[in-house]
Amino acid sequence: MARVVNVAAIDDDQMLLQGMRAWLAPVDDVAIVATAATVTEYLERHGGDRIDVVLLDLNLRDGTLPAENVTRLLRGGTVVLVVSTIGDREHVLATIEAGAAGYITKDNDLPALLDAIRTVADGGVVVSPELAFAFSTDRRPDRPQLSPQEALVLRIYASGATLQATARKAGIAYGTAREYLDRVKRKYTESGRPTHSKLDLVDRYREDRMRLDDVPGTVPPDQGSR
Repeated sequence: MARVVNVAAIDDDQMLLQGMRAWLAPVDDVAIVATAATVTEYLERHGGDRIDVVLLDLNLRDGTLPAENVTRLLRGGTVVLVVSTIGDREHVLATIEAGAAGYITKDNDLPALLDAIRTVADGGVVVSPELAFAFSTDRRPDRPQLSPQEALVLRIYASGATLQATARKAGIAYGTAREYLDRVKRKYTESGRPTHSKLDLVDRYREDRMRLDDVPGTVPPDQGSR
């Protein structure tokens, strides 16, 4: 029997919740098994249930902070996919930094929503056009702007590759790869996030993974880079 992804939806729009249940009812591998108007209500009623993915509205009427909502849900072992009608760039980025696996807007159609749910349920991330735009316009001082080449080298190196293997996979000389990594370390350190060792670079990549993965002109390293 094919795996069924159990989904919970947290939203204070009851008509939307009912519509989503009807929308997903005919789908064989995705099922809404819980709904709630707030994160507190969800945790009290369904905290012990087996939920694979939580669809979390960005701005709930109870005034809770989106990033804190993500943090509370992640403690329960679920994956969080943030959804909203109109995105607030600051809060969207904060939810991603808190650990949400992606962000989509409510004007997407059913196939797009299903693709997003399946992707995050399988351990992937969802970088929607809206999230990509939020990343591209993120000019906070602690988010250094890396060039496509620097971002690519960081991604490969942070995946576990040696510097020599990183250079080979990026198609550049060893000395050039080292220079790019030195630039990355310097940019992060200057932005207030000290980065001196490979472990530091791995931490920075993990923290900024979705933003870095969406840098134009970069190509994801293959699975053999480890």
